Amino acid sequence: MPESPKYKNWKVVTEADFVSLFIKTWFAYISTLRVMFPEAQNRRGDGKYINAYKSYYKKDGRKQVIVDDKIMHSIETLYREGRKIIMSQYPEYYFWDFYHVNEDFEYTFKDIPPDKSECLIVGLKMNRNRGTKWSFIISGFVRFWGTHYKVDYKGNVQFQYNISEILNSSADYIKENPSISEQDYLSWILQKISEEVTHSLVQSFKSYYEQSNDGTRQKTKIGELEKKAIWMIWSVFNLNGKDDSNKSKEEMERSRNTYEIIQQLPISYFQYHMDVDIQPQDRVLSSSEEEWFKKLYEKRNQNSIFWFLSFVYRLRNALFHEIIDPLNEEWQIVFKNAYLVLKEIVDLNIQIIDEKKKS
Repeated sequence: MPESPKYKNWKVVTEADFVSLFIKTWFAYISTLRVMFPEAQNRRGDGKYINAYKSYYKKDGRKQVIVDDKIMHSIETLYREGRKIIMSQYPEYYFWDFYHVNEDFEYTFKDIPPDKSECLIVGLKMNRNRGTKWSFIISGFVRFWGTHYKVDYKGNVQFQYNISEILNSSADYIKENPSISEQDYLSWILQKISEEVTHSLVQSFKSYYEQSNDGTRQKTKIGELEKKAIWMIWSVFNLNGKDDSNKSKEEMERSRNTYEIIQQLPISYFQYHMDVDIQPQDRVLSSSEEEWFKKLYEKRNQNSIFWFLSFVYRLRNALFHEIIDPLNEEWQIVFKNAYLVLKEIVDLNIQIIDEKKKS
């Protein structure tokens, strides 16, 4: 059997050192958090310290962490390689590592003329079942009233669907489609959720028709309102899956909490936009659009760190539970770039601690 060249062996040893450097830096990271957030002390693990730092980062830390090209390059490499490994080896964790259920999602559509002679209101809201860790329910309603052929009609149809089963089944979908893109994955999961939400709405309307005393003409009118409600719900899911680069000015101005049910972290199609500029280059932008994209770049940088803080904790757990092979080249790339970013955060934390001691 031919002997492996020495320089290759030295390279393997060097890359493996990044795993040990990550471990040492992780303990340095936790030691700074213990000083910064003593109220988060917990014998059961590091989770409370991590959550305390994430809360701090959202409020004040994001102003101090400078995400330069070097840090962004390490995060992008970590994201790309980490996504590849998770999809191929641990698809059950893929959604939770790279996506997020928006618990602040709430959408309302109102069609009410000035005289209030008729009305259509459609509402959707995300609710988390506090009894379980990963149970999310979309609840909705369609409220309507009016007069059709001089006969009044009025109703309030409510519906809901637990999306958790779809989230969990996405692991099987990834196993069947191991090379799926960010765009296709988000499109698939949004389509599945929209289909089930629509089915729930249709079933609730079916029960309403069976129990109501409305005449044929009124039921026909209500059926038209049902179709409009379905169309409005579909428009929400379509906008959720739309690339920021392709949004109209009106869509840019909408609050993301009114249409983002599933959110990719750090931003939608993050890996795709590593190579393709987020800001469109094929048209002239207004000053307000340019400002919107400027804020989007800032959001990408800030959210990149926030995603990193969650992902690096999961890396720590994988490493400490001996899930990974430290000599695997893909894992070495992951830990190398995780170490490089984490060290920057540790250095900043030490600087903050030292400045507080002096004051």
